Amino acid sequence: MKTALIVGNGEEVHKSIIENLKYDYVICADGGLEKVKNYGITPDIIIGDFDSVALNVLKQYENKIPVEKFPSEKDFTDMELAVEFAVSKGYNNIILTGASGTRLDHTLGNILLMEKYYKDGVNISIIDNNNEMKIISDNAELFIEYKEGYYISIIPVTEYIQGLYLEGFKYNLDNVNVQRGSTLCISNQIKDNKGRITLRKGTAIVIISKD
Repeated sequence: MKTALIVGNGEEVHKSIIENLKYDYVICADGGLEKVKNYGITPDIIIGDFDSVALNVLKQYENKIPVEKFPSEKDFTDMELAVEFAVSKGYNNIILTGASGTRLDHTLGNILLMEKYYKDGVNISIIDNNNEMKIISDNAELFIEYKEGYYISIIPVTEYIQGLYLEGFKYNLDNVNVQRGSTLCISNQIKDNKGRITLRKGTAIVIISKD
C-alpha cells in the first residue's frame, strides 16, 4: 500500500521518528517545509497559502519542486488541502506529522480529518513526539506491540462503540459497549507482548501515548 507523508506546521517531530517511518511521497503543508529541511528530505510538492513558511526557505525550493499556492482566505486548512491532494494522487494511507501542537483548533481539526476520510476508505494516522493516533471502525482488529511506558486509549467517535474486546491489557474488556464521552478506555496499558483490540460496531480513535 502506497503511503504519503504530510508534514505540517505544528510541533516538530524528532528526526529519529521520521527516519523510522515508511513512505513513498512527501507533501509539505506550508510551514512544514522548514521542518522537512531540518530532516534533510526533499519534498515532492509544497501546498498552502504560505503564511507560516519563511520566504527565504520557500525560495530555496520553489524552482526545484512543484508548488501549489492558495489564497489565505479559503475554506480549508493547509493540512486538509494536502490530504485532499494526496488522495487525488491515489494515496489511501496517509501519515500526518506536525499536525498537533499549541493550536488546539488545528490539532482537533486534524484529528477529525481521520474520521472524515476514513469514511471514504482513506486511512490517516497522526504521529507526534508523544502520541500515535489511528482510527478503527466496524469489525476492526488491531494488534499493538508492547512498549514500556506507553498507554493505550480508545475514544469513541460514534454515539456508541459496540462489542469492544481488549486482550493482553492491564484492563481487559469482553464484549463491552462504550458511549461517546465515556472515559472508561482512557490510559490502559499492554501487559503481554502485544495487545489485541477488536471492535464489532462503531468508530473510535486509538491513541498510543507516553508522558
